[in-house]
Amino acid sequence: MASALVMACCALAALLAAVCALPAHAAGAELARADALWTRRADGQENGRPRPERASAAVAAYEQARAAEPERLEPAWKLLRALWFAADFASHDTAAERRTYERALAIADGAFAQLAARVGGSDRLAGLEPDALRARLDESDRRDAAELYFWYAINLGAWSRLAGLVQAVRGGVANRLHEAALRSLALDPGVEQGGALRLLSRLHSELPRVPLLSGWVDPSRAVPLAERALAEYPAHPGNAYLLGLALLSEAPARRDEARRLIEATAALEPRADQVIEDLAIRTDARERLASEAKRG
Repeated sequence: MASALVMACCALAALLAAVCALPAHAAGAELARADALWTRRADGQENGRPRPERASAAVAAYEQARAAEPERLEPAWKLLRALWFAADFASHDTAAERRTYERALAIADGAFAQLAARVGGSDRLAGLEPDALRARLDESDRRDAAELYFWYAINLGAWSRLAGLVQAVRGGVANRLHEAALRSLALDPGVEQGGALRLLSRLHSELPRVPLLSGWVDPSRAVPLAERALAEYPAHPGNAYLLGLALLSEAPARRDEARRLIEATAALEPRADQVIEDLAIRTDARERLASEAKRG
């Protein structure tokens, strides 16, 4: 991890030297080009698997946008999102997938350093409660900071799945995920249409409560968090699905309701701008239904 961070910092320094003279309009054009490539990430997909070159093109473009505007948080979080997509959907190699997540975490470290500079330093940033952080940031920075925390958490969670339990525990992953989700939620609950609410719901539902490691875990919060996500952002199919899962896990008396929610997700028509992601949710829902059917 440390070596990956050093490599990322060295690469960033080289890129900054190359683009420091770019005019503002040229820098903005880099981000627009990256966004255009991102919207085409599902072109040519087969059975929910994107073409690797599409994912790689978006990653490369966001790297250029990040280099062109190193002081902005937007290119950074969009790069984290693109790296997660490339690893989670377009990678066929577990080792390469893990390296991609580690690369994303190194980039996040650099972006958090930039965020810290906005609030008075790394120690100050670490000590701020989520609502206090919101108060310290300009309105223009809140959305980007919320996205940054969210996509950092998504990459961290994905990395921990591959790194194994021991490394995840040693790295304090549970607490880091929880803190990142709380900060994203406080800064902007609309990120990914309730993304932080979904993440918090799953953390409370899936993680064991272990003093000092995850003492904040409270399974009784899983359903209310998922209900809030669905109530506030009904258009995101993940919200109905996650409520269904939370009900199955924490509210067995509402099993019929849970099945209806999961059945609706299993029959969803993917959104035009989220084809890969929605197909993955639909597939997962169908597999869960099959598993529930075996249980009777």
